[in-house]
Amino acid sequence: MQNIDWNKEIKEALDRTEFMALSSVNNGESWTNPVAFAYSETMELFFISMMDAKHSQNILANPNVSVAIFKTERFPSGDVIGLQLKGQAKHLTEISEIQKAAKYYFGRSPGNEEFRQKTSESGGSGALWQFFKITPTELWCFDSRIFGEERKKVDLSTLVLDFRN
Repeated sequence: MQNIDWNKEIKEALDRTEFMALSSVNNGESWTNPVAFAYSETMELFFISMMDAKHSQNILANPNVSVAIFKTERFPSGDVIGLQLKGQAKHLTEISEIQKAAKYYFGRSPGNEEFRQKTSESGGSGALWQFFKITPTELWCFDSRIFGEERKKVDLSTLVLDFRN
């Protein structure tokens, strides 16, 4: 197998969609829901949610989450690419963390200033929409163009995603 440029591979998978399937667990019950996301150069994932949402409540009780990131539309060849990961989710409460999350989140989806005012970036802990961060602890990539039906584990310590493209 050829050498894989994991930074390029992971960024391609991330850039194909703005939604991820987030799975959380509390009291032995799992819950999966779609959320819009953004990412940092080091693969931190950021999303916003209302605090009374089931997944937010689950994360507050149990920070262990899993995520699937993929676009349902196949390449013209019929191939697919995507990511699966496990990680630790955290409700962001410190202003520096919130500002960092907002930079990535609204950098990916600019505009909608009215909505932005409803987030913890502007409204603090009382805002309707709060920022969360997921720090991956394990990452897997599937790309049928390269790996066929297999998926490959990615060394997270080597990722530095390029935002210039």
